[in-house]
Amino acid sequence: MVTKSNFKDIPVKLDLELKQQIESYISKGENRFSYPSVKNFVDKAVLRLLKEVSERSSDKEVHNE
Repeated sequence: MVTKSNFKDIPVKLDLELKQQIESYISKGENRFSYPSVKNFVDKAVLRLLKEVSERSSDKEVHNE
């Protein structure tokens, strides 16, 4: 699904050690195809984290009712 966003891609600085760990991870085996760049890896990881956080918060709301 492609959605139009009002946000423009802006550079985000990563900690050097974290960037090196990501580069090491994405250069191994099948990861090369799943994550063609550090930006792509970070985008996918953040999206996955946001979905998990959203699901947890909605689960808490259901249990609190």
